[in-house]
Amino acid sequence: MIRILLLFFLINVNIFSYSLKDKTPSIVSKSDLKLMQEFDKLAYSLSDVKLKELDIKKIYNFIKLNKKYIIDYSLMTINLTASAGVDDYDYESDRERDKDYKKIGIQLKYPLYDNKIRKNIKNKELEYHSKILNQINKYTKLRDKLIALKRELQFKRLLQIREKLQVKNGIKYLDERLKTLEKILTLQNNILETKSNLEVNKFILLNFVKDNYKKDLEKIL
Repeated sequence: MIRILLLFFLINVNIFSYSLKDKTPSIVSKSDLKLMQEFDKLAYSLSDVKLKELDIKKIYNFIKLNKKYIIDYSLMTINLTASAGVDDYDYESDRERDKDYKKIGIQLKYPLYDNKIRKNIKNKELEYHSKILNQINKYTKLRDKLIALKRELQFKRLLQIREKLQVKNGIKYLDERLKTLEKILTLQNNILETKSNLEVNKFILLNFVKDNYKKDLEKIL
């Protein structure tokens, strides 16, 4: 059954849009021969591609600065205002007027929450920041995995074209080429799955920040 599916794949391989796809699976084309002339160079370049690293610190600081979950500790106190001055009385006599009538106020700042509650809130904030870092880590790993899978797929496609020539010349059996095609199918499935997981993780990261900052975060992911 697997062999039948793989043979079907040989005929319909052009439905996929990845680079180095075999557009002529049943014949050796001029482009195939040209690829084989540069096989060593292409194989090495696929394994030596310098990956663009994500700036994790930049992403974390951006989310931390523009996150939805914000604690304002200045709101956790009650301010009692006061004043000082002379009261204006209706004096009954000049003697009464000579008396000093003054009022004095006191300014107090009383914490709305005690130290224990403040500590708990601080710990919650640290947990939230840790959650952000963990999510960034998951996103980074999935992104790197997707890049690696795509590179491996390109290499397998290149290898498959070489095996097509080898089968044509009687150097290899068709079964060996079919095994490579089976690996290509598996890689394609892994790529689709990783893409889906990456999009989910990206959505979670974007929802850490306020709506008006989501586009800016998306640019640095």
